[in-house]
Amino acid sequence: MSQAMTSNEYLSHVLTGIETNPHIRAGAKTMKGVYLEATKLELHRRGLPSGSFEYEYLKPQLDRIRAREDCAEFGIPAMVRMLKEYRDLLPAEVVTEMEETLVGFRYWLDEPGEINACYFTENHQPLYHSAEYLVGAMFPDRIFPSNGKDGRWHMEHGRRCLERWTGWRETFGFSEWLTNYYAEDIIALLGVIAYGEDRALANRLRAVVDTMMFDIAVNTFRGHWIGSAARVYALYLVEPSNEAIGPISRLYWGEGSIDGGIADCAIMMAIYDYEVPEAIVKAARDPSKVIIGKERMSVNTKDAKLYGVDPADFENIMFFWGLQVYDAVDVIENSSKVMIPSNWMNERINAYKEKFKLHRMAGLPFDEDPDFTAMTQVDLYTYKTPDYAVNCAQDFRKGKMGYQQHIWGANLGGRAKVFTNHPGSMEYWDRPNMIAGNSFMPRAAQHENVVLCIYRVPADHIRMLETHAYFPQHEFDEIVEKDGWVFGRKDNGYIALGSLMPAHWKPVEAAMYQAAYRVGWEPHFKRAKPSIYHANGHANVWVAELGSKAQNGSFEAFIAGFEGLAVEGDTFGFAYNSPSQGKMTFGWDAPLTVKGEEVSIVDYPRYDNPYCQAAFPADKLVIRCDGREAVL
Repeated sequence: MSQAMTSNEYLSHVLTGIETNPHIRAGAKTMKGVYLEATKLELHRRGLPSGSFEYEYLKPQLDRIRAREDCAEFGIPAMVRMLKEYRDLLPAEVVTEMEETLVGFRYWLDEPGEINACYFTENHQPLYHSAEYLVGAMFPDRIFPSNGKDGRWHMEHGRRCLERWTGWRETFGFSEWLTNYYAEDIIALLGVIAYGEDRALANRLRAVVDTMMFDIAVNTFRGHWIGSAARVYALYLVEPSNEAIGPISRLYWGEGSIDGGIADCAIMMAIYDYEVPEAIVKAARDPSKVIIGKERMSVNTKDAKLYGVDPADFENIMFFWGLQVYDAVDVIENSSKVMIPSNWMNERINAYKEKFKLHRMAGLPFDEDPDFTAMTQVDLYTYKTPDYAVNCAQDFRKGKMGYQQHIWGANLGGRAKVFTNHPGSMEYWDRPNMIAGNSFMPRAAQHENVVLCIYRVPADHIRMLETHAYFPQHEFDEIVEKDGWVFGRKDNGYIALGSLMPAHWKPVEAAMYQAAYRVGWEPHFKRAKPSIYHANGHANVWVAELGSKAQNGSFEAFIAGFEGLAVEGDTFGFAYNSPSQGKMTFGWDAPLTVKGEEVSIVDYPRYDNPYCQAAFPADKLVIRCDGREAVL
């Protein structure tokens, strides 16, 4: 394990990257360039080598805001910091341009005109709200031309919306569970924590940030996400150094890559010198032989009212849009009021309203919770050892259409990651695509080091009646195929993967590496071996079991434990005699049993791990590790 970095060390590393890191050079010419300039200005403020201000790295973000493009708000936290702290270090005309650009921005959906950007997912909401709050506070008497209101009005509007978003996160955690979007949430909140006039809200936001940092601490392995996530992209699955979480982990507890592109969140946390509670840092560095964690986040639409979030109340519509539940029966009438009639979102809403009407007229049943994007209640199970980690979203929306939801994954370090999915397409950019997300969701369950994952793709889907595993052979030290199992060793960690249906390796595709690396993809492609282990058939069972030198002895001994083993049965009900867990049974509608005992896989507490036990929902979190305590 490496040492944590000081903020000065990390910011200096970012600065040197403009000369040494092609990914940072490429990112500097995009909207991310504003964070490179913020890095330089903060280093100058601290009296450290900083380089000169370069307007060309700020301009793409200014242009994006002026054009009101999607994700334009992602760079505003850096610009707020610039105007608060570095005015005297910037040319006067640049300061004026930044001020005019921010005052001229459109801060919410109800301001006049057509909307092309996404304002409403869980991470976009706090970015818009915090930007409106802080910019409004800086210019209380200026008229914001988008809706003709003054800055004081915008400050209050942003504060009220942010307070509402915060209450939902305190109650339910995050619908975008264990994703890189945590980084966007954090950068949205840091400025309010530092500069917000409402100090009670600022203190609540600090607890929300610390909760995200706790999630990162217990659900990463060697500084990167383990596997399960609400939203994934191919570039993170293939190359973990692209994750925003790696630099955060390296900064605070000495793990994770810092050689990816411009990491906006880690930069801002270093700029603000944000302090993470010591109990959380110690939890991240816990060397225990085995750590088991259970966690529950989000909520099913039909249950929200039980927790005080009534879908019939329009004031709550952004809660459901944050879950990306737009068309559920209880939500759809309010959803139809959000956008002006010509907006593209309404086509989806109108189509579902008609479908519901036609089914009711015909007296036919229909799915009242149909959204393929939905990130409703998730029950997460994580198993970590010093040599590997694996986690799973237990029985999450089985059989429903999917988007970017990533159900389970195993991480043996670096790029040695294994998971399965039902591909949405044959390429690597769509959502879902060849490896990222699922066109139809499986039913998966994990118990300790074993994952059982069932796919049943509807026959009338016609295309992609297949499933596959991502298992990059070239990232493992050893690969052995025997009796229908694929075994991999990375350092002292082992994995065995089996498929009920016959499986074979697909050829290496350049497109996967082009999606993962904006620059320099060719060397990765040239060294690659087959990574996609493909099984035909609309119905399949995949089994993954992990082990290690410490748990199993030699790799050869681990492999020997699987001799003669196979899945017995079919997707409706099967048995698997695990070398480590004994007989396990599971099925599409059948419970998980281990050694004859039924194991619950739903309705977990908010947290149940060695550091925190809290009911769902929790009014506070008490985190303890190695003599340290944090109360959120």
